[in-house]
Amino acid sequence: MSRHPKDKDFVETTEGLLFTVVGYLHPPDAYTAYLKYRPDAEGKWERQGIHYRRMMQVYSAAEVQSSINWLQENHPEYVSLDRVRGFELTLVPWKNIIAYYLPEVRLVEIIGDPQDPLESKTSALVSLLSEASGVPTNRFGITGSLLLGLHNPMFSDIDLLVYGRENAEQVRDSMDQMFGENKVKPYSPDEIRGWQYRQVQTLGIPDEFEEQIAWSYWQRGRFNQTAFSINPVCTDAEIMVEYGQETYSSVGPVEFTATIMEDQGSLFIPARYLVGDITMELGDIELPALTDVLSFEGIFSAVFNKGDQVRIRGTAEAVRDKEGNIIRNQVVVGSLSTQGWIIRLPSS
Repeated sequence: MSRHPKDKDFVETTEGLLFTVVGYLHPPDAYTAYLKYRPDAEGKWERQGIHYRRMMQVYSAAEVQSSINWLQENHPEYVSLDRVRGFELTLVPWKNIIAYYLPEVRLVEIIGDPQDPLESKTSALVSLLSEASGVPTNRFGITGSLLLGLHNPMFSDIDLLVYGRENAEQVRDSMDQMFGENKVKPYSPDEIRGWQYRQVQTLGIPDEFEEQIAWSYWQRGRFNQTAFSINPVCTDAEIMVEYGQETYSSVGPVEFTATIMEDQGSLFIPARYLVGDITMELGDIELPALTDVLSFEGIFSAVFNKGDQVRIRGTAEAVRDKEGNIIRNQVVVGSLSTQGWIIRLPSS
């Protein structure tokens, strides 16, 4: 492969299982990935006469754990204790992979020769985004069912990717103009409130914080009545982690209020925020004055800005170098042990 594996690529195994690649930290002989689709005669998705069931409705810790549980019962070879992260997760060995799906390559195919109404919509939407933002079409990709060719034009969404932080920022800055177009619509206030309520139920956010759940308005909308999403992905040059360079171990759950000091790493998954002015609400751990917060819950990426006052629930981790020395502490939101959340506090 001519580039590094990236968040939201897909791989297919010898059993026909379809996994979505997660993040940028991968062992030398496997991919960190979560099971997204599996063959099932009653599944709604279909490709070349094979039907598939979708295993993850959203990217959340609860959905990930559910897919891991299914794999442990049916294909335990894909669940392993990861020595770097210190817990069990899905690792797909290279030797089991029969196909690797590149989102940017698939989008070129769709733009060049759309095969159905959904592919035509995808091509038109990318053209509009490219024109409005100035980002070339070859810096976009497509993931999900459209990437795999098992989409259904009647109900499938358009899950776009944009490669590189600067390109993602240009797309973000163009969305006000895009939402002024007749065919591109943001979600309504009622739909956003419904979404906020579901997050309260899914993530265990206290009810009193429901209205403070941030909505990344620019990443979601409808084009010609089809739902679409836009997710930033790192370029090769922006991938700063190397498997085995650091190891991570849980210290314990924490909850605290803080101020966002830096947000430049927030566009990607995991979203990275640097926080300060920390006031502990729960947990016996003393966090550093400036602490990295990493969110693997995609709904908390690209929504908080420098200066925002936030309340965070997550898991404190010790980060060690190759010799086992603790080099820093960080807080993870969206881990399998503590789901966690981030909410924006009202300004005083």
